[in-house]
Amino acid sequence: MRITDKQVQQVVRAYSDQIRRQEQKQSRPQDNIGHEIKLSPESQEFLAATQALRNLPELDAERVALLRQQIESGTYRVDSRRIAQNMLAGYRLDKQV
Repeated sequence: MRITDKQVQQVVRAYSDQIRRQEQKQSRPQDNIGHEIKLSPESQEFLAATQALRNLPELDAERVALLRQQIESGTYRVDSRRIAQNMLAGYRLDKQV
């Protein structure tokens, strides 16, 4: 069997490529080590608020029962001042965001 210079060069190139790939692989930091995420103070507040909201019950059964009783008995009164204040507070909050 005769081995030519071209064949020798191909083997050397393949070996060199393999060694280079191994060195690059070893020199790269591992994907899951050393990553750090820093949240801005605003993001931290938002995260805390969303977590707090998740812990709240979606429905206040006692409040619903009380309102239902007041409506059925005719004793429920609308507090227009409170509604207006809450609407303005929501408007101000929307402008800040």
